[in-house]
Amino acid sequence: MSFREFRAGLAGVLDRVRQSPGAAVFVGSHRRAEAVLVSVEQYEALLEASERQRAVAAALASVRAEGLEPSAEDLSLFVDVAAGQMTTDELRDRILSRYRR
Repeated sequence: MSFREFRAGLAGVLDRVRQSPGAAVFVGSHRRAEAVLVSVEQYEALLEASERQRAVAAALASVRAEGLEPSAEDLSLFVDVAAGQMTTDELRDRILSRYRR
């Protein structure tokens, strides 16, 4: 969508984003996107996903800095955390449960 179309149809664009929370409207010129309009919910979800991925990368870097390499099973759990399918508390509990008897 061009900037001109965006300005002229702002109310309609906002309605479209509100009605389809996962939708994104790309705005630009010369057939090149320069901005993206998303719902607040979608924006917050993107921020949360980014933070989870950063936290997982930092945790893995810390483990590796100690000279350790997570098992394939552990890496799978970290991937679940990064994807938002598991909390860090659940991850910790799953890993520690192996060592509790």
